[in-house]
Formats: sequence, C-alpha cells, structure tokens
Amino acid sequence: MQIIVVNRVLSWEETKDILRELNKVNGDRTELYANVELPETLKDYTHGKIGLTPEEKKQINYDVFEKMLNFGEKEIEGKKITDVLTVEKASIWHYHKFRIYFLLRNLYYEIELIEKLKKEYREVLYFTDVYALSEHNFKSTGIQIRFSGNTKERINKGAILKYILFFTLRVLFSFSMLNRIKRKEHIVIDHSLRQICLNIDTLKPEKGNSYIQYLLDRLTEEFVILDDVELPKLKGKTKFKIDVDRFCRGKNKNRFFGEYVLFRGLLAGDVRRQTKKHYREVLRHLNEMNDKIEDSFDRMVIRRMLAFSKTNQLFLFKYFSYRKFFAKHNFKTVTTIDENSPRIKSVLDAAKSNRVKTVGIQHGTIHALHPAYVFTGEDRERGIMPDYMLVWGDYWKKLLEEKGNYDPQSLVTTGQVRTDIIPVLLNSKIGIPEIEESDKKIVLYASQFQRDPELRKRAAYDIFNSVKNFPGWLLVIKLHPSELNEFGYYHAIAKETGCTNYQIHYWTDLYLLLSKSDVVTTCFSTVGTETIYFEKPLVIIDHLKQDIQNYHKNGVAFRAADENELKSTLVQILNGKLQINREAYQKFISKYAYKIDGKVSQRIIGFVKNLD
Repeated sequence: MQIIVVNRVLSWEETKDILRELNKVNGDRTELYANVELPETLKDYTHGKIGLTPEEKKQINYDVFEKMLNFGEKEIEGKKITDVLTVEKASIWHYHKFRIYFLLRNLYYEIELIEKLKKEYREVLYFTDVYALSEHNFKSTGIQIRFSGNTKERINKGAILKYILFFTLRVLFSFSMLNRIKRKEHIVIDHSLRQICLNIDTLKPEKGNSYIQYLLDRLTEEFVILDDVELPKLKGKTKFKIDVDRFCRGKNKNRFFGEYVLFRGLLAGDVRRQTKKHYREVLRHLNEMNDKIEDSFDRMVIRRMLAFSKTNQLFLFKYFSYRKFFAKHNFKTVTTIDENSPRIKSVLDAAKSNRVKTVGIQHGTIHALHPAYVFTGEDRERGIMPDYMLVWGDYWKKLLEEKGNYDPQSLVTTGQVRTDIIPVLLNSKIGIPEIEESDKKIVLYASQFQRDPELRKRAAYDIFNSVKNFPGWLLVIKLHPSELNEFGYYHAIAKETGCTNYQIHYWTDLYLLLSKSDVVTTCFSTVGTETIYFEKPLVIIDHLKQDIQNYHKNGVAFRAADENELKSTLVQILNGKLQINREAYQKFISKYAYKIDGKVSQRIIGFVKNLD
C-alpha cells in the first residue's frame, strides 16, 4: 500500500499527479493524508490529518534538546566547538542555539513521521517545504520527498526602505541626546515590541514595554535607557512600521537610540576591519567542521549555522560597535530582559569585554527544555550567562541553578516587575467597555506563537470549538506580543469552527483583561502564572501532557488534553462546580513570584545601584 502525505501547498501539476495515483485501477491502494488545505479536486479523497502521537513528540523534544546542549562541548582537533566559535567574549554558537533547536526539533518530527510511515506502507510520497529533509539519509527505500519549486523569498524592499529612513531619522535625533549619556552610571535596555500598558499613576492606557515599563518609569537620574529596535527581515513579507512613539517624545526624555552606536560603528574603520576579519574566520571554521564532522545530527547543526552566516556578520558588527562604545564611556552596569537573545547578548558581551556588569531580568516562565536558559557547566566557567540574573521567585532561582547551571551567587530574587500595578489595579474601578457591555461570562485565551505550528493550531481549534455553542460566554483572544499580524489567523479558524461569540485583543492591557475575566486558558504561557496573581481559575491546554510550567502539578490549574476535556472543564468552572484551590494559589505565589507588593521595581533599582 502507498501513502501520500501533503504538508505544503500543491501545484496544479502535482495535484494531477496525485489524482492519477489515487485513481489507478491496478496495483496497491493509495491513501491520502493532508495537514494543509487541499485543492477541491482532492478533498473527497483525504483521510484527514496525520502526525506523531504526543508521546512521540515529547521524546523527540528531550532527545533533540540533549543533543543541542552537548553540541558545543564536542571537540574538533582537541578544541571544543563553543571555544572554536568564540570571538573574544562573543559566543557565535550561543547566538544560534535557541533558533536551531526549534528548527531541528520540528525537522525531526517530520523525519520520525516518515520513518514511522515507511514501516506501515510499501511506499511513502511526502510533499513538504522543509528542504533540510534532503540532508537526512533515510535508510529505507521507497521514500520520495517532493519539495516546492519556489525556494527563494523575495527581497523585502518596502520594509528595508522604511528601515533605512527610520535608521537615518533616529541617528539624526541621537545627536541631540548625547548629553544624556554623560555622567550616567547604568543602562537599562528597552527593546520589546510596544504594547498598551496601564500608566501606574493614572491607569490610562499608553504604549510601552509590557514587561518592564514600571521599572522604566521609576528609574532614577543615574540611569539612561538604551532604546534598541530590531532590524526587519531582509526577505519575506514581514512589515516594518515607523512608529512615531519611537522618536523623541514624552517618556523618551531619558533615552538614547541604539542606531547611533551602530552608525558610529559604520564610520569606524577598526570596527569594520574586525567584523570582516572575524566573520571570515568563523565562516572558515564552520566550513571545516562541515567537512570533518561525521555525525548526521551535528552536521545538520553546522549547516544551519552556515545558512545563518550573514547574521553572524551582523552580530559581530554589533558586538564590535558596542565594544567601542563601552570603551569610551564609564558605565557600571547594563540591565535588560531577553538577555540571551543574540541581538541583546551581543550588546552584553561587548559590555563584558569592557568589565561592565551585566544584569538579566526574568521576563517569562522558564523550564528545563528552554534552550535560552539551560547551559553546560563549561558555559558557566566561560561566563556565557549574565553576571547577575534577577528572578521572580525562589523556584526559578533553584531551577536555573540545578537545571540551567547558573552560578547560585549570580541569582537574585526580586519578584516580577509587571506585578507592581496589581495592588493599584485591584483598588480601582477601571473597566473595558467593549467587554463589559456584552454582559457575558469572559473566557480569556492567552495565545502563544508556538514553535510547533500543529499544536498552536490545535489549541486554537479546541478553544473556539469549546466556546461556540455557549451564547452566554464571550471568548476573548489576547494575542501574544509577537502576533500583531495574526488577527487573520484566528479569524479564519473562528470562521471554520463556526464560532461567533469572540473578540480579539492585541492592544488592551493584559492585566486589565485578567482582572475582568471569569476563567483563563493558555498552553504554557507566562500568562498562566499571572492568572494566579489575580486568583482566577486557570485551564491549561496540554496536548502532550507535559505540564511544562508545573501549573497542574502545583494544583493551580485544571488540565485539558483535548477539546472535550477543555469544554467540560470550562462548563464546570463557569457553573461553579469547580473552584480554585486558594491555599495552593498562595503557596504558588510565594514560591514563584516572591511578593505582590508593588515594590519590585524599587528592589531592582536598589540592587543595580549597589553593584560596584
């Protein structure tokens, strides 16, 4: 028997080929499965979707993670890969580790599925856009993998032109900001996408950094804010918007723009020469490794790094530009969230090269399979992590020490910055008109831009299907900060499921939504933790039954592994049959969030100012 699996959009010629296979009179029967929308001519033939079981995916998650963690410690001619790919303080391997883990994890989902199907079928015909599959040596015969002919993405000219204008304007504005840097001792980096936050003093909605806005608002005169904006992708359809709030207005009085540092780097001959020299060295090392490494997994890692080699040039340029900047100024510390992302880590590495203390602030939940927070013991000795890491509660401190290999002396419990508004919010009467006018039970779904697109889609289908037949409920989708352009994604799923009793919110303040909700659902988002702060019922959609954040284990969340469980749980909660465990909630807050006292920003500022 033959199986055809479709995981991408088909051409008309491919559709005709599949039809011929399905309508063969002689020979084995052919079964068709598709994980994408099929042309109308094929829809009557399909047997539905096909994929790995949750347990199979779970095993791959752990296997790939372990291999990625150990990759940097493997030796090439007596020297470890991490050390070969390190330029001064800049570790090229760690700039790519997070991204490559998710790419290879998803790749091995497909490899495992193909090999599993080959055990059941004589022939496997697999349509995909995952070109890395061509690098895998399938041992079985009878496997055909067909890729799309369109492999090149168009240059994103519109976004590039807008960014050039944006960059130029920000550089020009920067010349009037140079005095702000003088006599400053501490930098706090603000680089997150702008979202609506409630002003902690007025409770009016304003655009800001939803993670640390209340810290930025309370900074004293010794601090200056480094405003960093991510470059748009050069290819694809990603849009770049020139936001007027990113210029010198209102709260920007104590800021300077990162574009100025990069502009000075472009003008500096030594920065250009060092970038060019070390970029070529890294590229040479990667090519040599590609020739020498025999392990198929490790070779895939190297080839991904080669594919991202242009970003190495960007990160090295940023590193050398900021190294020159820090050498000129006398800053004592640099503090930031997302401290292990390459665009920020390259800045922190440059700070370290000038003996400036680096401080990370926890901005999301951390778990034992988080590639940005789990390192080797050798990484700790290399100083890969920031000098200090400020965490929400003692649980995170213990996790980073035991699983992440962080130095216990570098971990400090302060609480979560965003909670500073909770005491103010709980004593206010502020509302959300578009929600309160509905007079319905509010089911809040905090979405995530999950790395597994199938699980992301399945969770969305489950929540829409669970709510659609209850006119007394209102489903409120709170989009993740990275989902600004994803309204259409959720509207399409709502239409397909027939759900009409829903709203999608991006700009509405998350904490305000939490305070007005009757029940909150999510997969493993940080929003689950924040739900507990408000003592709201929490339901996690956990298809793989991993309980990544231990919400269920700690007794602070109900778990739903599928649509039926989710619907049943929501009905029981909103009918009053299921109640939260208040004792478990209080223990959770003490363990995971330290204190909800409105003084987290104050503790962080005090800690940073006391660093030598």
